[in-house]
Amino acid sequence: MIGRVLTVYLKEIRDALRDRRTALMVLVASVVTGPLTLVLVAQFVSGLEERAATLKVRMSGAEHAPALVNFLRRADVEIEKAPVDYAARVKDGSLDAVVAVPRDFHERWLAHDEARVELVYDDSRTESSPAIRQTERLLAAFNRETAYLRLMARGVSPSLNESVKVERINAATPRQKGAVLLFLIPMFAILAPLLGGMTLAIDATAGERERGSLEPLLANPVPTAVFAVGKWLAAWTSATVVAAVTLAGFLAAAVLYAERKLPALLQFGVPEFTRFVAVVVPLAALTSAAQMLISTYGRSYREAQTYVSYLATAVSFIPLVVMFSGAREAAWQSFVPVLGQLMALQRVLRGDGLSSSDAFVPAAVALALAVAAVAAVARLLRDERIVFGRS
Repeated sequence: MIGRVLTVYLKEIRDALRDRRTALMVLVASVVTGPLTLVLVAQFVSGLEERAATLKVRMSGAEHAPALVNFLRRADVEIEKAPVDYAARVKDGSLDAVVAVPRDFHERWLAHDEARVELVYDDSRTESSPAIRQTERLLAAFNRETAYLRLMARGVSPSLNESVKVERINAATPRQKGAVLLFLIPMFAILAPLLGGMTLAIDATAGERERGSLEPLLANPVPTAVFAVGKWLAAWTSATVVAAVTLAGFLAAAVLYAERKLPALLQFGVPEFTRFVAVVVPLAALTSAAQMLISTYGRSYREAQTYVSYLATAVSFIPLVVMFSGAREAAWQSFVPVLGQLMALQRVLRGDGLSSSDAFVPAAVALALAVAAVAAVARLLRDERIVFGRS
């Protein structure tokens, strides 16, 4: 029995390797797309952090606000004079934010009247957000200092202005905050097995059915379960290899570049890579089995490809739903295919630790469903409508 399964397995692997262009395309896409995205995200986030760390305020009419200028200089803030056409510059993205001070600002400020300034910015540009937030914080700090000095000048304790003093304590570690930014690594880990096993799963079922090679294959005195298991193992191998290569690309990109740019936020080394592979391998078993089951109903390669694309779309929506819905982790999620693996991968990336239930429950569910799907494929291969129906 094992020897026959191995024969089918090797036959499917050889057939897959003959199609070198498809294999090369899948591997190149796996190696390049994800890691390149990681590098671009790391570059973008590090650029935002560098902007946020640089204390600089661009002002128009700074000569009308000597008190505000004095406060900013005491805070070691670099003050840069804004050009005359600062509004157009902000609109085209060459300036992030500009503080425009009117001529009567100082007189109104001295008279304790409402002194207004304009903060000109374009929040449609993500790269401008650090400068905008920084300028807003500095202006708010100047307001607080002014209020405190005026209260003290009247012999009033500044503490009366704050009945409740809030001390902010962020419980999230830098690594946990980085996991939110770098959600793409678990997302690619989930999608890689789908891409890696799809070609082989379709070709081993609908492809052979379309070519007419499935009939003589099943004419051999061998149980259909042997063919189903052998083909599934080959598709599982392909999915696992592509997923491992994809994660290895992320590992290389993280170690060689991203961790240098974001040393406090991103930690994806060999231990994380090993845990990711351990979580993804059972998922690859399920995705390849599901793709085979769906493809068995296809009368042609193209038709099966269309059916399988529905599965890929459904799976790709799960990470997006988790990202934007703000769903909290719960024990029941471990029993949901894909969602359980996704939650486990997020825990690894955040450095929260991976308990035995987090790892084994999703794996057991995935393998059980994979076995059920392969058994269904074996039954379908005994159906004459499936084997001989090509139109």
